[in-house]
Amino acid sequence: MTQIRKAVMESDMLVFATPLYFFGISAQLKTVIDRFCAFSSRINMRNMKSAFLSVAWNDDGWTMDAIRAHYQALVKYLNLRDMGMVLGTSCGTPSMTKRSQYPQAAYELGKNLR
Repeated sequence: MTQIRKAVMESDMLVFATPLYFFGISAQLKTVIDRFCAFSSRINMRNMKSAFLSVAWNDDGWTMDAIRAHYQALVKYLNLRDMGMVLGTSCGTPSMTKRSQYPQAAYELGKNLR
């Protein structure tokens, strides 16, 4: 975590990426975010940019509702400037994802960051 903390505090932007697991973020990403508690006030003062990327097998309209809300709460709590989200549905395998519109959407998000 010492390395992660150093990298976070030297960055201008945080990009959160996770597959959707039971309508939430992965345990691995959740663990890192939970550790932010030790220095969240320092993150808050930085007014850093952030973006969020996630993919899910399911494509129901509500599939990404909970994970979207979680990210938006994190942005608010840490005083981040949301630069965008790419929430890919029907992306259950790498080949499904590759054939979808979402790799291009992620590319465009990254290309347009300022």
